[in-house]
Amino acid sequence: MNPESLYRHIGSLIRDRRKRLKPRLTQEKLAGRIGISRASLANIETGRQTIPVHQLYAFAEALQLSPTDFMPTSNDASGRAISDDMLPDNLNPQQKEQIARLLSETPGEPSSEEGGNRGRQTKR
Repeated sequence: MNPESLYRHIGSLIRDRRKRLKPRLTQEKLAGRIGISRASLANIETGRQTIPVHQLYAFAEALQLSPTDFMPTSNDASGRAISDDMLPDNLNPQQKEQIARLLSETPGEPSSEEGGNRGRQTKR
C-alpha cells in the first residue's frame, strides 16, 4: 500500500467515525481533544496531512477505537482494504464478507463465484 492511500484510508476512517459517534463530534471538538487545529484535522481527514503515531493513539481514544483499527484490514497492495466501520450498519456478515472479497480481487481477474463462463464453452 502506498503512503498516500494509507493516509487517505486513515483520514476517511476518522471522518466517518467522527460523524457516526453519538453525540456527533464536530471537527472543532475532535481537534480540541487531540490538541491540533481544526484545519489540521480537515487535512488529516482528506489524507493531505500525515499523522504522528502519538496522535494516532489520541485519535483512537477520542473516537473509542483501538489504534490498530486505523490500519487496513488486509495486506491488499491495492489500498482498497476496508474495515467494518467504513461499511453501512445494516449489512449482515455475509454481505460484509462479499464486499471484502470483491475489493481484494485483482483487477481483471474474475471471482470464483463468477466462475468465468460458468463451465460453458463459448463460440469463438
